[in-house]
Amino acid sequence: MALTAGTRLGPYEILAPIGAGGMGQVWSARDSRLNRTVAIKVSAEQFSERFEREARNVAALNHPNICTLFDVGPDYLVMELVEGPTLAERIGAGPIPLEEALAIAHQIAEALEAAHEKGIVHRDLKPENVKLTSEGKVKVLDFGLAKAREPESAAGNPAMSPTLTISATRAGMILGTAGYMSPEQARGKVVDRRADIWAFGVVLYEMLCGRQLYSGELASDMLAAVILKEPDWEPLPANTPGRIRELLARCLRKDPKMRLRDIGDARITIEEYLAKPDGLEKTAAAPAAARRMRPWPAAAAVVLAVGLAGLSAIHFSEKAPEAAAVRFQIPAPEKAGYGNGIAVSPDGKRLAFVAIAEGRTMLWVRPLDSLAAQPLPGTDGAAFPFWSPDSRFIGFFGVGKLKKVEASGGPPQTLCDVPNTGIGGSWSRDGVIVFGTNSTGLFRVPQAGGAAAPVTTLDASRGESFQGRPWFLPDGRHFLYYVNSTTENSGIFLGTLDGKDRKRLVAARQGAVYAPLSGSGEKGHLLFLREGTLMAQPLDAGNFELAGDAFPVAEQVGSVISYPFISASANGVLVYRGGGAGGNTQLAWFDREGKPLGTVGPIGVYNDVALAPDGKRVAVRKAEPQSGNLDIWLLDVAHGVPTRFTFDPAQEAFPVWSPDSSRVVFSSNRDGAANLYQKGAGGTGSEEPLLKSNLEKRSYDWSGDGKYLLYSVSEPKTRSDLWVLPEPVGASGEQKPRPFLATPYNESQGQFSPGPAGTPRWIAYSSDESGRNEIYVQPFLETASAAAGKFQISSEGGLQPRWRRDGKEIYYIAPDGKLMAAEVKTGPQFEHGVPQALFQTRIFGGGAGLVNFRYSPAPDGKRFLIDNQAEETASAPITAVLHWTAGLKR
Repeated sequence: MALTAGTRLGPYEILAPIGAGGMGQVWSARDSRLNRTVAIKVSAEQFSERFEREARNVAALNHPNICTLFDVGPDYLVMELVEGPTLAERIGAGPIPLEEALAIAHQIAEALEAAHEKGIVHRDLKPENVKLTSEGKVKVLDFGLAKAREPESAAGNPAMSPTLTISATRAGMILGTAGYMSPEQARGKVVDRRADIWAFGVVLYEMLCGRQLYSGELASDMLAAVILKEPDWEPLPANTPGRIRELLARCLRKDPKMRLRDIGDARITIEEYLAKPDGLEKTAAAPAAARRMRPWPAAAAVVLAVGLAGLSAIHFSEKAPEAAAVRFQIPAPEKAGYGNGIAVSPDGKRLAFVAIAEGRTMLWVRPLDSLAAQPLPGTDGAAFPFWSPDSRFIGFFGVGKLKKVEASGGPPQTLCDVPNTGIGGSWSRDGVIVFGTNSTGLFRVPQAGGAAAPVTTLDASRGESFQGRPWFLPDGRHFLYYVNSTTENSGIFLGTLDGKDRKRLVAARQGAVYAPLSGSGEKGHLLFLREGTLMAQPLDAGNFELAGDAFPVAEQVGSVISYPFISASANGVLVYRGGGAGGNTQLAWFDREGKPLGTVGPIGVYNDVALAPDGKRVAVRKAEPQSGNLDIWLLDVAHGVPTRFTFDPAQEAFPVWSPDSSRVVFSSNRDGAANLYQKGAGGTGSEEPLLKSNLEKRSYDWSGDGKYLLYSVSEPKTRSDLWVLPEPVGASGEQKPRPFLATPYNESQGQFSPGPAGTPRWIAYSSDESGRNEIYVQPFLETASAAAGKFQISSEGGLQPRWRRDGKEIYYIAPDGKLMAAEVKTGPQFEHGVPQALFQTRIFGGGAGLVNFRYSPAPDGKRFLIDNQAEETASAPITAVLHWTAGLKR
């Protein structure tokens, strides 16, 4: 019912709106029976019988510092009308002087003491629930109503632990409440009067400092800080006496067993100080007290580690009680979206993740007891991070490299070359790193770096196409890893560093992680995905046998290339991210100024964008949402209708069109190594082998005259090289390919220049010979003199070169994701201008982290088809669960 002045609720006549409360609108009203003005809180829902019962218990309270509850209606509460500002409004004007703050705190303590003596706990004490009258009287509002609003099944039920995603737009209620919750209340445990004592300490701290003790943009940030972060005592005024500092410290003990036992003790402490304020204590003793209460520099890490393991800060050697699970969500950094990979540190203190901001893909780190994440410089193009056992370093994949970087920052160190795309790594306690790729078995490398050595090989008889996502078990010798097979043999396997032992534990289409219960030799849990549902299954790390049935933990968890977005620490912290298969993109047209001109096809997980020469269709690599399997799809540019082009259960990628748009060449690992195949663009006919060997190959371009195919070969000694295959049409396997560039560096993404009658004279490509990827042009030896030399087009990094159809421009992607253009002349002599930025793209990885093409220019160079990061899926939050095994049957 909509209320207006004059509306009657029983004997009460509505006068005017006062404001909004936690339950709904608040109005002033006239009680016609007693001819007095009252306040009425109106709820949008009917009160339950339990709520009414609890409210009438609160109405029995009779104390001068407690706002009196007069009556309970079917959907409204009638209470004493208290004139004056709230304590929150008073604090908003700045810190409150010591004596005034203590006088207010004394009255709050008296109100709490009176309620506690009648068995009533406030549960929602905060400055917004404290009124200050003009006579200096303090009135505490809403006693016990938080309990009345609480679901009866919540107490002690891990499934009802807090999961807060409230945005800052509701900061008036939810964020304030989260900032005053006690640690046990934030964990969803049953609370008692000690929760009020905690909130009393938080309110007193805020009065003295003029700022919140725990603040943040999201309630989840506050809850994490309440549970994990020790109070910062530095903002307390220098004149805060030692007795009051000690009182605050005792109120704000995270372990309720170590907290102040009775609010009456706080009242007595304040009374004694106000009666005999010792001037010497307030001056000389205060600095000493401040020193005692500052976070302990040497012991803080130990205390916090114990706190994360037990979800409370244990100040003494007493064993912490088992806590309930706590879930909170971590949004992507501002103006950024999550990329491929998340990893919680083994000590459970920090989260490493990949994020894309303004086209740059970088590694970020966020302490779980902090509200801010920081990017790590030098990690452009990072993917699939993992931690060292001591939680000091983070390993990650760059373009063709495995690297490590200190979590606190510093220059990354290259450990080894990585063939093709790395898919997950794991770091043993003995300093061995094992990693996988999307086309090989597993490799190992020392933590100090060196040559990568094979650990496992692909079994062609079982249809295996790649192995990845390793995860060391506690003994440091055994590990989990994922095997992708073109048959039914895909699954999570157990392996060893010597490569001798191997067995499949679970049939699955993604990898897994291991979460120990408490230490090595005990049953932990295998965590894996089953059609997007996160499953947990007991695994005995002593005999490496499954020890129970799998059960669901979370729904709609994402993955990419069989890499699930899940991670677990050694002390009960679980993190996962939703948002489908990750990396969702949208094909869209843009003009040269970056103005959007329309989209092509639905949102999906696309890559390897190749526009047909006739401009009518676009070939893309598309990932299946759940399995991560890669196939080539064709989309009609005019209508955006996608059609599957390859059907083999292996991985297909790097599509290239023939000059007449009649055929498509692509790379496929269906026979083990990635080889080249071709198929008619009409979709009918067989997928014919074009070039096969035991080396990895990627197709990049087909010359305009149809005589040459340009591709790369990954060779152990010279890494990625560019090769040319003559006469690719009608291949019989007898062609003699030859190298174009074979150097100690990585050359890739080769593109033929347009020329007279389609005859190429030049090749543009990317190379890391300078230490980072840049764009170069060299003469194609068939049509130009080698004496012409080599030309460097980019100067500050670049990948993905493309030519304009008339050969007058070269485009590429800069490290920050900008689309660049350089004017060129491609006659017998080559000339080029200074590259100019056209516009900012939202390409995953920008120009620093990908060997695939994520855009394609229209023939006239006036439009560009960009494979942009999809806004709607990039910001799906990460969920962190502390003590995730709480409540499980063991």
